[in-house]
Amino acid sequence: MKSLGQNIQIKQLLPVQTLADSANGSAVDTQENVGSHFDTALVNVEIGNLGSQATTKVKIEESDSSTFATGNTVAPGGAEITVAQDTSYKMEIERTKRYLRAVVTMTTPGATPSAEIFIGAILWNAQKPFPVV
Repeated sequence: MKSLGQNIQIKQLLPVQTLADSANGSAVDTQENVGSHFDTALVNVEIGNLGSQATTKVKIEESDSSTFATGNTVAPGGAEITVAQDTSYKMEIERTKRYLRAVVTMTTPGATPSAEIFIGAILWNAQKPFPVV
């Protein structure tokens, strides 16, 4: 018997941390097994203290390469946003490539820039019907 949990996975695109510079999160594989993949992601962006940043931006990229060496594009729904201190953001991603990652870009006017950040995602396979009990 299938359960709803088989259609959902929780992933960290960028773990809780304080960044001192722009950063890319690790690649998250949206493929469950051969021929099956998660097609949608609800991304949660949590921003804490931004220190002396003039601007901090976040976007979600996708690629068919796990190293993001080639073919990187902004994931549909993951367009770059300018974030504010102590704010949460949600992005609904309609994935078209296998791997997702978060990209944080910081403009650093001060001598000791920092940005407290966490980016997580709930991967969902909307193509599968919910289990019938």
